[in-house]
Amino acid sequence: MHFESRVRSVWVWPLAAGLTALIVASLWTAPRDPTVGPETPVGTAGHVAAAEPEESPATLHDLETMAGALDPHELLGWHVDFHVRVSALRDATSFWIGKTDSRVLVVSMTPVSADQIVRITGTVEGQDQQVYIRASSVTPE
Repeated sequence: MHFESRVRSVWVWPLAAGLTALIVASLWTAPRDPTVGPETPVGTAGHVAAAEPEESPATLHDLETMAGALDPHELLGWHVDFHVRVSALRDATSFWIGKTDSRVLVVSMTPVSADQIVRITGTVEGQDQQVYIRASSVTPE
């Protein structure tokens, strides 16, 4: 009888440890956000994906809104989606859009030419008191 109780105890502890590990693993991987269900898309960062820039209320679609802002620094971080004509080239990585008295600098690695109509998507950024657009894409139209 002593032998049988030893055999039972040899199997009970590993079985209990395995079940405990299984329970802990299932709790660890369970969604923590109650608003996230199986049909809710979740990004690779582990949270619900944000809206696209075009759907965001912080997206500018009109260059005049940006160029005419009393304090363009209030627009820092906003997204832009503009269909505009290139006013002038500054250098190989930047160009101007808008009218001469209210033009906006665009920084982009995409080559463009003056008077070309383009679609610009990007973000309003600032450096040394100057506000500019860092383009994520510039597409000729």
